[in-house]
Amino acid sequence: MKVRREIASIPKRSATQTWTAIVDLITGAGTIDKKTLESAASIMESLIADEQPAKKPIVVKGVGSRLVIYLLYGEDAMEADLSVDKLSWNPTAGDWSMSAPSDPEDVDWMNKALKDRAPRIKVQDVNAASDDEESASGAQAVKIDWGALN
Repeated sequence: MKVRREIASIPKRSATQTWTAIVDLITGAGTIDKKTLESAASIMESLIADEQPAKKPIVVKGVGSRLVIYLLYGEDAMEADLSVDKLSWNPTAGDWSMSAPSDPEDVDWMNKALKDRAPRIKVQDVNAASDDEESASGAQAVKIDWGALN
């Protein structure tokens, strides 16, 4: 199952405040490797400032459901509430990973830096296809013949 959260970002929150909101959302009792999230702050704040998570989500896979986090920018951020609905589980309580979208030219250097600092986090080209997108592209449509139920 996939759970979606939207978080108001720039200009309502700075990139640093946005990353803190994400870390607060995905951590709690039982979180392992919280230092991984702290070590990744400068890189994650950079891609947040580039506004790529408006187009493609930051995805956390681990314990429980897959979490997709979209960031809101500009007018959408200004109209959004600063509160974020809490999760009913802690996705970082066990074996977990995170992926985040970035500009194509930044993917290599960001992943090299993350390899040492935060190996559970990977950056992906924002233009690359992903199974975590909310669109139906690539998915088969299910047709229901409601008349057959009569």
